[in-house]
Amino acid sequence: MTEENLMEETTEETEQDTPESGVILNFQQVQSIDIPQAFDRVNTENGWTINILGSGRVIVNFITSMRKLETPLMAGDIIERDGDNIVIIRNQPVEAYKTQRGTTSLARTREELLSSESQIGRQAVPD
Repeated sequence: MTEENLMEETTEETEQDTPESGVILNFQQVQSIDIPQAFDRVNTENGWTINILGSGRVIVNFITSMRKLETPLMAGDIIERDGDNIVIIRNQPVEAYKTQRGTTSLARTREELLSSESQIGRQAVPD
């Protein structure tokens, strides 16, 4: 085999995707993964790959001490089980996920708070 052919094969074998960010979890500690948006799942040799088809928040529940990880994911992101690891791969720039965060009452403007309170008050008053 020539050196050029060997180099091409090595490049193909080591070619990897470079995600924008991600999280690696221990499979043994995960109780469940709640994915409220559409996805597809493909079985692999060492586990499975879930391709996220829409934007939303994914919740990973852990076995110990009722902990959970809540993270926004967008279409094109991947959740992958590879042996003892679960890898959450975010393929969008970090700034894109900031718009997916829910706002708390502390982050709302005065006008938003007043309008939401008046809507709640209208719902509570019987006709």
